[in-house]
Amino acid sequence: MISLNYKLPNSLPVTPSAIRILSLYESYGAKYDFLRFYKQEIDGDITAIISIMDNNATLSLINDHDTDEIIPFLSAIGAKTVFCEKEIALEKVEQGDIMLFNNIEIANHSKNEVKLSNVYDVMSTCFTMPDFSAWYPDISHRIRHGGAVAVEKENGCAVSLKSSVGALISGICVKENSRNKGYGSLILQDLIATCGSNKIFALVEKDGPKQFYKNNGFFEIGKFATYKVK
Repeated sequence: MISLNYKLPNSLPVTPSAIRILSLYESYGAKYDFLRFYKQEIDGDITAIISIMDNNATLSLINDHDTDEIIPFLSAIGAKTVFCEKEIALEKVEQGDIMLFNNIEIANHSKNEVKLSNVYDVMSTCFTMPDFSAWYPDISHRIRHGGAVAVEKENGCAVSLKSSVGALISGICVKENSRNKGYGSLILQDLIATCGSNKIFALVEKDGPKQFYKNNGFFEIGKFATYKVK
C-alpha cells in the first residue's frame, strides 16, 4: 500500500535517490502542497519512498518493493519523470554512472561568499537550467536549511545537494576561457571540503566526464536513470 508520508524512516539506504529525497525533506519538511512524500508498505515494512516536486519524482527502493504498484501510482500523482538507481519498467530519458568519492584527504579551503545569481549565470553555460525564478528560491532555501551547498570561484562554480546521510553533486562548471587548465579539479576539491559529508556521490551521464571524476578520487559503483512516466 502506498500512502502520504509525513515522517521519513530513521534510516534509508545511502544512495543518490535517498539524498535527493532527504535534501528536500530536511530543507522543507512535509508541510507544503507543492512537495509531497509517499511511502510504500508491505506487511508493515517500508519498501519504497517517493518524493515529488514540480512533477518530477524521485524513487528510493528499499527491500521487497512492488514496482507493479509504484509505476501506475507515479502516473496518478502527476509525475512526468522519475529518478531511480534500479531498473523499472519505464522508458529511460537519461542514464549514466553513479560515482562515489573515495574519501581521500582533501585540504581545507577558505570559504568565499557565494552570489547565487553569478552561480546561475555560469551554470547556464554548461547545463540546461530551469528558470531563475524557480531555481533561486529553491536553492537558496536549501542552502539556508542545510540541504545544499554552493561554491563560487573566479574561474567557475559548483553546487551540491546535501543531507544528513551524504551529498550529491548537482553540477560543476568552469568558465569557458578557463577550461582545460585544472580549475575544475580545484573547484571540485572546494566543493568536497564544503560538503563535509562521509559519502559524496556524482552522477555522470553517458559520454559525460567520468575520467575527470576518476582523476579526482571517485569510482564507479552503479547505474542511475531518469524515466519518463507514461
